[in-house]
Amino acid sequence: MNIKFLVVTLLAFSQVSWAQGLKGLTEADVVKLALERNEVNAITKNQIEQAENRYKKSRSYLFPTLTANASIQKFYILPEKRLPGGIRIDGAEFTLTQPLYTFGRLSSGVRMAEIDKEMTLNSAKATVGEIQKAAKALFYSAAFNKYLLEIAQDSLKNANNNKKALEERVQFGRINQNDNIKMQADVAGREPLLYEAKKGYQAALEDLSYFLDTEVSSIQDIDPKVLDVNPKDFSEVSATSLVDVRNAAKQVELAAAQETVAKRDYLPTVSAFASYMPKHTNLGASIPGVLMVDTAVIGIRMDMEIPVGGAKTYEKREKVLAKTNADLNLRRVTRELTKKQKSLIQQYEHLKEKRKSLRKAISLADRSYKVALASFKNGNVSQLQLNDSEMLLTSNKISYAQNLLSMKMIELDLERLQIQGN
Repeated sequence: MNIKFLVVTLLAFSQVSWAQGLKGLTEADVVKLALERNEVNAITKNQIEQAENRYKKSRSYLFPTLTANASIQKFYILPEKRLPGGIRIDGAEFTLTQPLYTFGRLSSGVRMAEIDKEMTLNSAKATVGEIQKAAKALFYSAAFNKYLLEIAQDSLKNANNNKKALEERVQFGRINQNDNIKMQADVAGREPLLYEAKKGYQAALEDLSYFLDTEVSSIQDIDPKVLDVNPKDFSEVSATSLVDVRNAAKQVELAAAQETVAKRDYLPTVSAFASYMPKHTNLGASIPGVLMVDTAVIGIRMDMEIPVGGAKTYEKREKVLAKTNADLNLRRVTRELTKKQKSLIQQYEHLKEKRKSLRKAISLADRSYKVALASFKNGNVSQLQLNDSEMLLTSNKISYAQNLLSMKMIELDLERLQIQGN
């Protein structure tokens, strides 16, 4: 092992751009703040309201429709001498129409709007889950960067302890000039390591300020211990209850309803109607062929539209294919998420076991370094052996931090994946 390896490793992981943390805030507080300030969350709330209005709109078509119109007309009888100046007729018409039977088109439209609302609610759950996932990921990654910073600080401290031990040996003339230079180079090599860790931590805080739409100056210290908590227990959840699968299933229902409407679009619409048509003339006269009295009409009407170009046939075929695609997509989503869930749980269990091994490795490496330091003071081990024992300790700490972050990222993936849908 050498310093170059540690510098490269720490540099790679210190550049993780996720970050989160404000002074005095818990993980839950940060998530709450992210939801309050995220525009996507506000858009999602508006989309839920839009879906509710679409549902209400679809139900409104079940009720009567009132139409009204008014007209001012002037009639002339030619030659004009038979009715000099013509006659003005003021008329109006009020019609109330109530659908009686649409062969399921209206009820299907209501069902489609209801499914659309349910899908919007599911999408909102998924969106909130994504925001929470991002906020927590930023929080954990900032803690990871702080963890690396503390590792770099400890490594520099150990290097200075090694240098101090070397200086004690100098008094007894147990070292040569080459050993002294190598020790100074070792200490100097830790300083860039510390610099890179500080830079990575600062970059993480800047990412946090951007995500929360706040100033970097408001970001305070983050405790890396939030990473090192007891692992969670995850069990496999039925794929049919997952929000993404439920949304795919709702898409199948929506496509089926659209297919039903398209197939029934050939059929007529039966409606009841009532009309009242008042008329008024300033002369009180009558005109041959023109009804000059108020009238009322009630009846039943059947409307049917048949495009001769085959538009409805093509639309029906389109909806049939859309239903087929929705079925295929549901199968794909179910299969992929089932596999992903199993894979994530397996990875998490593996990392839990690895965490135990790394904790033991750090404990043994720490004891080894302390023994090597004491032996170096007595001249029983070489400087190279001392450096190797310290590098092993630092390397194990880095691996442990990396393992903790990987566990947290998988936790977030599983929490997002296992959101329950409507």
